[in-house]
Amino acid sequence: MSTSPWDEHPQADRSSTQSLRFASTVNYLLPSAGHRGQPEQSSALCFDHRRLGETMGFWSTLFGTSREAPDTPPAPTQTRKIDPRWGEIEVQGESFRRDAVRRLFDELGLPEGGVTQQTAQLAPEPSNQYDSNAIKVIIGRWHIGYVPREISDEIATVLSGGQGVAPVRVWADPGDGTWRARATLFPSVMEPDRDFAEEQRGVDKVPDEPDIIPPHTLAITQPTDLRSLDSTRMRIKGIGNYVGWNERRAVGGKEYVLVREPDNPHDSCAVLVLSNARKVGYVSAARAKILAPLFDALGSTGYVVGGTGPTSESAQLWVDIPKADVLRAIVKSRPPSPSTTPAPQ
Repeated sequence: MSTSPWDEHPQADRSSTQSLRFASTVNYLLPSAGHRGQPEQSSALCFDHRRLGETMGFWSTLFGTSREAPDTPPAPTQTRKIDPRWGEIEVQGESFRRDAVRRLFDELGLPEGGVTQQTAQLAPEPSNQYDSNAIKVIIGRWHIGYVPREISDEIATVLSGGQGVAPVRVWADPGDGTWRARATLFPSVMEPDRDFAEEQRGVDKVPDEPDIIPPHTLAITQPTDLRSLDSTRMRIKGIGNYVGWNERRAVGGKEYVLVREPDNPHDSCAVLVLSNARKVGYVSAARAKILAPLFDALGSTGYVVGGTGPTSESAQLWVDIPKADVLRAIVKSRPPSPSTTPAPQ
């Protein structure tokens, strides 16, 4: 298993305009995306039959919970895109936040570690007992470390009490049972994502994976276009069950459709992924639990998102998952409608 910390995926976290385009041409204006005080850690009112009893409230998933998580900053008054005047900045304190790193990589579909490029939120923590200018580094909903103390006062001055965003490259490896990570703000090297589990299997054909698998197709009419929203790029799960090894490079692309699958016998929160009407896999179970009630409330037959197909180094498919806080804002702005999710043929 490789442990080099210097590769990452370009365009892993997408900046958006602040509009949602529905296929019916109805437009909704959105509030600023990506910044809220409530954690995205509650689960949908759906059921993973592989982990019985793990359910939580529907409304808390839609709109957040009333209890603040310790690693979630309060809602900022303003957000700034931080410029790279300091060059590469090595994040500190990852060794004290191993569980957050593990959960982050699990949600990204990299349970065996890898390298990924994301967008980090930089949030002041004036209550920090060691440094009143402390700046948290948060990726998605996980606080993974801090800006070095030597420059935290300068960045705190730039933020002026608000929150900032900056590109970050994260390498993580649980090779010996202990998660080790290295995060770098403003990385100077731009290279593709890496999945250590895939690298361990090697680039040659997996012996028990068929060359060709008969396609499962599903026609979606008038899907909702979410490509303009803030999103995080994640690996599509279970590709080997739906796309043969020799078909991978012909199937993947830059556009996918997410479809709720509430009748899934293993997980009623399931969100399947289509490429040109063909089923190619699923969103990870952890992310599906967040998306399921939001998609159900929006009530569309499907949701168009971006992504990427295989590269010369990898046969994996990646999908851009809209951020939950942006979807919650849309749900709040319109009345819920019943889901019309069709069943796969």
